[in-house]
Amino acid sequence: MRPKYVITGLIILALIATTMHFWMESRYRNTMLYKTQWIIQKEKQQYDYVVLGASHSYVGFDIGVADSLLNQKGINISLDGSLIGTQSVLADIFFNRNKNKANTLFFCIDNPSAINTEVLTDIADGRMMPYMNYEEVFGFYKPYGVKWYFDRYVPMWKYAEYNYYWGPHIFSDTWAHFMKPDFDTTSGSRYDYGNRYDNSDTGLVSTDFQLNDAKDGYKYFKRIIKTCKDNNIKPVLFTLPLGRADTSAAAKQHLAAFDEYCKKEGFEWHYLGDYLNYQFEYFGTKGHLNKKGAELATAKFINEYIANQSAK
Repeated sequence: MRPKYVITGLIILALIATTMHFWMESRYRNTMLYKTQWIIQKEKQQYDYVVLGASHSYVGFDIGVADSLLNQKGINISLDGSLIGTQSVLADIFFNRNKNKANTLFFCIDNPSAINTEVLTDIADGRMMPYMNYEEVFGFYKPYGVKWYFDRYVPMWKYAEYNYYWGPHIFSDTWAHFMKPDFDTTSGSRYDYGNRYDNSDTGLVSTDFQLNDAKDGYKYFKRIIKTCKDNNIKPVLFTLPLGRADTSAAAKQHLAAFDEYCKKEGFEWHYLGDYLNYQFEYFGTKGHLNKKGAELATAKFINEYIANQSAK
C-alpha cells in the first residue's frame, strides 16, 4: 500500500474521531444523568446558600429542612466520590465561570483527613470528562501526569477510557432518557431510602485535621475559601455525623485544635461528628445518613447556625 493512501486514511479516521468526539461531548453536556452535569449547567442563579462537600453532605444535608428553618432558598452541589480537589473545581466553575451567586457556602468537611489530600478519585474524575477543555478542569488535572493530556487532546481517548460512564448506553440515553438521575434535580440532594448501615466497618473515624500541615498545605481547601472571598460569600464549615466518631481524649484534642484554627482564621465551624454516634438506624450504606438521619442532622446543624447568628 502506498504511503499516501495510509496517510490519507489516517487523516480521514482522525477527522471522523474528532467529529464523533465533539458530537458526543455536546450530547453529554446537555443532559443531566450525573450530578456533575446538573451542577455545571447551573448558570447565573441566585441562592441564599450553597452546600458543598462529598457524598456525606450529598445524602446527609436535607435542603427542604434547611430551607424551612432558614426561610431561604438553597442548593446542594455536593458530589459523590469527590475529594476536596474536585470540590474546589466545582466551586470555581459554579461561582466564577457560571456566575451563580450566594450569601453563604455551607462546606462539609466530615472526613477530617480529606481536608488536606491531593488524591484523585475515579468516580468524580470520570464524570468530569466532558469538561476537560474547561480551563478550571484541565488546570486541576494536568499536574497529575501525561495521562490527562491524552484525555484533553486526543479525540475519543477519554470516552474509551471511561466507557463505563460514557459508553454507548449513556450516549443512547441522551435521546431515550431511559436512565433516571439518582438525585433530586430541584435541590440536588440524594437520600439512601431504606438502606441500613451494614456494620461491617468497625473502625473509628479519625478527627485529625492534619493541622501540622495547615500552613503549607490545605491547598484545595484554601482555594475554596479564596473563591468565597472573591465572590463575597461567607464560608461556614460543618461536620456531619460520622457513625463511629472517635471520642477519645486524643480525638477531643484534635477537635479543640481545629476549632482554635477556625476561630483564628475567622471560620465558623459546627461539629456534629459524634451526634447520632452508633445509632445506626439513622445511617445508610457505608455510614452515610439515611433520610431520617439527614433530617435530624440538618435540623441540628441549622438550628446551631441560627443560634450562632443570633448571638453575634
